[in-house]
Amino acid sequence: MTERIDVLHVDDDPSVLDLTEAYLDRELASVSVTGVTDPEAGLDRLGAGSFDCVISDYDMPGMDGLAFFEALREDDTAVPFVLYTGKGSEEIASRALNAGVTGYFQKGGPEQLQRLATRVRQAVVESRTRQAADRYSTVLEALGYPVYVVDETGTFDYVNEPFAELTGYDREEIIGSKPDLIKDEAAVREAEDRLGSVLSSEGPDIQRFRVDIVPKEGDPIPCRDHMAVLPYEGEEFEGSVGILRNVSVEAARREELETKRRALDEAPVGITITDPSLPDNPMVYVNDRFVGMTGYGREEAVGVNCRFLQGSDTDEAAVTELREAIEAEEPASVELLNYRKDGTPFWNRVSIAPIREDEDAEGDVTGWVGFQEDITAFKKREEALRRQNERLDEFAGIVSHDLRNPLNVARGRVDLAREETGNDHLEAAVDALDRIESIVEHTLTLAREGETVGDPEPVDLAEVAADSWRTVDTEEAGFEIDADGTLLADPDRLRNLFENLFRNAIEHGAVDGEPVTIRVGDLENGFYVADDGPGIPEEVRDDLFEPGRSGSAGNTGFGLAIVKEIATAHGWEVAATASETGGARFEVRGVDRPATTPSSR
Repeated sequence: MTERIDVLHVDDDPSVLDLTEAYLDRELASVSVTGVTDPEAGLDRLGAGSFDCVISDYDMPGMDGLAFFEALREDDTAVPFVLYTGKGSEEIASRALNAGVTGYFQKGGPEQLQRLATRVRQAVVESRTRQAADRYSTVLEALGYPVYVVDETGTFDYVNEPFAELTGYDREEIIGSKPDLIKDEAAVREAEDRLGSVLSSEGPDIQRFRVDIVPKEGDPIPCRDHMAVLPYEGEEFEGSVGILRNVSVEAARREELETKRRALDEAPVGITITDPSLPDNPMVYVNDRFVGMTGYGREEAVGVNCRFLQGSDTDEAAVTELREAIEAEEPASVELLNYRKDGTPFWNRVSIAPIREDEDAEGDVTGWVGFQEDITAFKKREEALRRQNERLDEFAGIVSHDLRNPLNVARGRVDLAREETGNDHLEAAVDALDRIESIVEHTLTLAREGETVGDPEPVDLAEVAADSWRTVDTEEAGFEIDADGTLLADPDRLRNLFENLFRNAIEHGAVDGEPVTIRVGDLENGFYVADDGPGIPEEVRDDLFEPGRSGSAGNTGFGLAIVKEIATAHGWEVAATASETGGARFEVRGVDRPATTPSSR
């Protein structure tokens, strides 16, 4: 023992104090002895300083050794106390040991002094060991980790309460049992191998390894074991000690992170993450889709700013919008003309969003996530649609001017000839001209309604349906509305859609002169228009929306084609089916609804 030992020796005989100090100095490696002749003075010294051990005589004036011990214990219950007296007797020894003194010796020659020195050293070692154990025990209890001790025979010698809670067994069930109570055969074998490694001369002092603990009930619990051997001298191995840490939450978190990582790697869009704390906000992660889309490998992309994808024809306004969004720490989305590694251009829809250090919207931005979507095919279709719309506008102009004008002239001439001659054949010519004019009008409508709806607005479904009903020659047809709420649409084109569906139901729904009843109702993602007429044969439902298809003589067959064009322009889908009464039912789906319902209805 090399640490210094501070001893307080109380004896009313100064010569005994001097002799004892001399022997303690000789027998103990490092000792400091404070001698006092009065017990009261001894108590004062104990109150003013710290001592590792107290030696006291028994027979002293004013206060005997046991009274001194009891007074000492009122303030300090831990310091070792050795009664060293010249007035020894079995009665005093019995009283001293019953009182709880650490040791009892009668004064004598060198042999007794050597025994006293040995007992002082042992008492201090035991006291310090106990204090350290108490401190460590307090720390372990505060940490709440499961702790175990296995003796040299491989039997549990100690487990704490957290260990019992982890396994589901009472401590009494565990202590005295073997580790196979809570481990399978493979886990027991691995622990033995690990212990053997610690015991070897070249092995580590501590082994850390994963182990599944099998509780009394339930599934195995993934843990991490920190194992070491108990201190021992020579070759007498006394057992091992370990601390378990439940890593089930950690394992679940690791699995969740791995799932997210795979999701990022395998996402169908390019994903990048940048670190604004580094110079020039470089990319620190790119996924597989980004690599495939741009042609740049990870080693080329990670560590640089993503502007390397820009080129001579990249729109500077879009780049500025992204830069300003980053400065404002706000999300943004733009369409950029970027360039692959081989130089080929592609249209990239880039969306960025800040990653904050916590869920608070005001938290510091620790990164940026970017989503890249190759929209080259979409841009080509968009350009083709633009050219198509231009041709439709040209066609509409031709129809409106170059065809309608001579048609009006022909109609006027036929009307004059009919008035002058009264020829009945001219009636058929008038009907034919009316039909041509109807075809022209509906052709123009198709051209107009096919244009994409770019800025839909919230409209009241029931209100628009009711307005449309009032503009149609409804004859004696019945009308019911079972719809509520709003949807996003072009209100004028939505009215035209309803008008065409209402006319179609009135023209085709009457049976034996009985007027048809039409109902407008809600769908989960749209609406429907249904009637109680004869219905639509299933074999013709798919062809109803083609221009010129009609079941009525003299009808142009453009009504349902216009309905489909209006739906397509909104991004909706329309289909014909049967109503609950067996009549016709037209369902419009894929309809978006506003986040809030307007209160102006």
